[in-house]
Amino acid sequence: MKKRKLKKYVLPSIYGLVVVCMFLTVYFLNNSLNFKQPEVEQKSKIVIEQPDYEEDKAVVNTVPNKPIIPFNKENVKISKSFYKQDDDATNQQNSLIYYENTYMQNTGVLYSSEEIFEILASVDGTVKEVKEDEILGSVVTIEYNKNVVIAYYSLSDVKVNSGDLVKTNDIIGTSGTNKLENEKQNCLLFEVYINGNLVNPIEFFEMNLEELK
Repeated sequence: MKKRKLKKYVLPSIYGLVVVCMFLTVYFLNNSLNFKQPEVEQKSKIVIEQPDYEEDKAVVNTVPNKPIIPFNKENVKISKSFYKQDDDATNQQNSLIYYENTYMQNTGVLYSSEEIFEILASVDGTVKEVKEDEILGSVVTIEYNKNVVIAYYSLSDVKVNSGDLVKTNDIIGTSGTNKLENEKQNCLLFEVYINGNLVNPIEFFEMNLEELK
């Protein structure tokens, strides 16, 4: 039996086909590896900005802490004003107190009324002294602090004692008498000392107590 021989052009054809197949395989593999996934457009994130909330701040009380007038009756009037060195002659004359043929400069404000009226603490403080004055009657001295001291003269029915703590608007007594000429039965002499110096009570009522500490 004769063996068949492959023709000469068969083997080169097979080799060529194999090479072509390998080339195509490499080509497709290369394209597969280099294949890029289509970029998916990322939706931009919506950022909602939260409002900046400031921390609650303590509300500062801007209303000045002023002294009060030491009574609450409308029929109480000023009979003698505070004597001011730079005032005109007429006002100075009306601010003089007459006692036993002697004129004295008024060191406070003298209030008077036809009717009895309650005397109120003009500020918070400590009662430093309760005493009797020969000319001006019962005296109550209240210390707001070391810088501010208030004296109430001509009281009756005093309701506080030395060492008592009082609050603004507390009743410390009632209007009383003194020995000053032409003064009514119901009166009050109100004096204010700041740093040891007498000041006009009318000006004192407009001061901010926080600034006097």
